[in-house]
Amino acid sequence: MPLLEDILFIINPVSACGTTRRIWTEIREDFARLGISFTERITARAGEAAQMTREALASGTSRVIAVGGDGTLNEIVNGYLDSAGRPINPDASIALLPSGTGSDFCRSLGFKTRSCAVRAILSPNARSIDAACCEFKDGDGRDTSRFFINLASFGLGGDTVSLVNRWRGRLPGWIGGRARYLAAAVRALARYRNIPVLVRLDGERDIRIDSNLIVVANGRFAGGGMMLAPHARFDDGLFDLIFADSTTRLDVIRELPRIRRGGHLNNPKVMELRAREVSIYSDEPLAIDIDGEIAGYTPARLTVLPSVVKFAVTE
Repeated sequence: MPLLEDILFIINPVSACGTTRRIWTEIREDFARLGISFTERITARAGEAAQMTREALASGTSRVIAVGGDGTLNEIVNGYLDSAGRPINPDASIALLPSGTGSDFCRSLGFKTRSCAVRAILSPNARSIDAACCEFKDGDGRDTSRFFINLASFGLGGDTVSLVNRWRGRLPGWIGGRARYLAAAVRALARYRNIPVLVRLDGERDIRIDSNLIVVANGRFAGGGMMLAPHARFDDGLFDLIFADSTTRLDVIRELPRIRRGGHLNNPKVMELRAREVSIYSDEPLAIDIDGEIAGYTPARLTVLPSVVKFAVTE
C-alpha cells in the first residue's frame, strides 16, 4: 500500500486525563518501525491545534492527524477550513487517532477499534465529508462561530458536556468516557427545565416547542457512544435535527438506555427532521456543545458545508 508523505501528528497531551500521551508514546514507535516519515507537535493550550494545522497545510503537509478526542479533532477542522468555510489545501486530508473521553466521531465514521483508525491513517485514501458552521453567542454575549463535523447539541447536551469538562482531572483515570458522560447527564438532569424555543428550518419553516433537548447532527454518535441521530450521514448535504418537545425529567431518564441504540426516536415526544440550515431561538440561552466541547449559547444559526473536508479512510 503506498503511503502518504508530509504527515503531521498533533497530540493533545491532556486528553483523556493524560492517557493520550501514553498511547502516543506507544504508537509512535510502531509508525517509526514502519519507516513512515512524520512530524509531531504537542499542544500546550486550547486553540493551538487549529493554528498548527493552518501553518502545516500552508507549507504543504498532506495529512494532519489529531491524537486525542473529538475536541482535538474539532480544532483541526477549524484549522483545515478558512474563515469562509473552504479548505486551505483542498488536496490535503485529516484523520483521527482516537484516545479522548468520547471519541464519538470514530463511532460515527464506523471505526470500531483504534487499529481501524491506524489503517486509515496509513492509507492514501480519503473521502469528502460535510462540515457545518455554527454561529452563536460566546460566554460574554459576543457573536462568534465555529466549524464542526460531528454534531452540536443544545440544552441538556451542552450542560452535560460542561460538567464532563469541569470534572477533568478530578475523576480517576479508570472511569471511562461513557461512565463520565452518563454521570454528568444524570447530574445535569437535576436542573432540567423546558423553555420555549423557536426552530427555523431552511429559513422558511418555523417550529415552536418547549424543550431543553435539541441535536443538530452531521454524525450519529455523541456523549460517549449515544446514538443520538441514527440516520445521519456525513455526505448527504443535510443536518439530521432531533428534538424533544414537552418532555419531563422522568421521560429523559426512561430514554437513557434506549438512546444507545437510537430507540428514543420511537418516543412520540421526539421528532426527527432534516434541513440544510437550522436557526434556534430560545426565551433563555441554551448551552451549546459542539463536538464534545462547550462552545457558547443560543441564539444560533447552523449551515451545512457540503463535501468540504477530506477525511482519511481505509478504502
